[in-house]
Amino acid sequence: MELFYESPLYALAAGVPLCVILVAIWFQTGTHKLLIATLAVATVTIGLVFMESAVKTPRERIYETIFAIADAVEKEDFETAVGYVSPESEIVRSQALNELNKYEISSISVKNNLVVVFDNSTAPLTARTGFNVVVKGSARQLGINNQTVPRYLEVTFQYHATNDAWYVKSYGHTDIREGIQIEKRLREQRDN
Repeated sequence: MELFYESPLYALAAGVPLCVILVAIWFQTGTHKLLIATLAVATVTIGLVFMESAVKTPRERIYETIFAIADAVEKEDFETAVGYVSPESEIVRSQALNELNKYEISSISVKNNLVVVFDNSTAPLTARTGFNVVVKGSARQLGINNQTVPRYLEVTFQYHATNDAWYVKSYGHTDIREGIQIEKRLREQRDN
């Protein structure tokens, strides 16, 4: 069922062709029961599309968190960005803030190879993510001006039931070539 919550394409891919087939058969036969069936299928399809937009799965909420962090970093609102770090992870929070303050970031782009793997054996629930980002910015103290840098990020999120939110528990970044191996491992874990 989670499949229908994450994308309206599945409901549309099933519902629209079925409606077209039912209408085509109705035109040929004139059987009014087919028209009623068409309306029922159309209603269910529309209902599934609305349900998809109304329900946010844990995976979608993690995506939203990642993009909110990227947006805050791009605006150089580092306090907001580290606000997504777990309150229990002060070391991670200060590490991230120190790292972010070294740079003047003009743009950040999260690429579409985002992988999320949930670990249901932990309490509270955690999820490991991996994805590429391309950051454009400067580090004046290092003599770097307006450079584009691709990186692979691996971020572990932890669910906090008290405020119904996903927080960064840990993170790391590496060269995108090394990230290919990490991404492959995450995809294998997700698919098992």
